[in-house]
Amino acid sequence: MAYNSGTGLASLAGVIGGGIGAYLGYNQGLVTDGISPIQGALIMGAIGLVIGSAGAFILKSLMQFIVYIIMFALLAYIFRGQIEALTGVNPVTALEVTLSNFGLNVDLSPD
Repeated sequence: MAYNSGTGLASLAGVIGGGIGAYLGYNQGLVTDGISPIQGALIMGAIGLVIGSAGAFILKSLMQFIVYIIMFALLAYIFRGQIEALTGVNPVTALEVTLSNFGLNVDLSPD
């Protein structure tokens, strides 16, 4: 039962994070060319949902946290074009630069 403790809190944190992300994505979509407000709300809402629910589990279990990091990375990779249009930052390039600053040279480009 310890695995299921705190699931209500994580669900609530995920819904709140998703709502905040959707609000921010909608407003950013209004002022960004090539992204509709609904598309921005869906993308940023999904990211907010993952981050919000992960925040509730961050101290609970390392393995759960790793799963959330993988889900966040997958969302960022799939929607990298839309995220770049919304924020001006390519998340794949940002990860490569960050890892190279730590001395880990990786090439994540698809070519």
